[in-house]
Amino acid sequence: MMARPHEERTSRLEGAYEQVADRLNSLDANLAGLRRELGAGLSDLRSEMTVGLGSLRSEMTAGHRSLIVAMTGQTALIIGAVIGVAFALHR
Repeated sequence: MMARPHEERTSRLEGAYEQVADRLNSLDANLAGLRRELGAGLSDLRSEMTVGLGSLRSEMTAGHRSLIVAMTGQTALIIGAVIGVAFALHR
């Protein structure tokens, strides 16, 4: 009489173990998918940042060039004014 309840409990446990194994396999597959998506997202982010930084560098370089041109022009104007005043005072 005791053999039947034992067999029933054992078969229930086996069924529960199979369900746990199936769920764990499903979780593994989901985690693998998340890793792939995260890796692809990070790769896209890196490439966007690289492009963005390159664009920012070129904009900064253009900005620096225009600033240098403006400062050179101002310096030339000041030097010209000082030379003009010096010639006016020298006469």
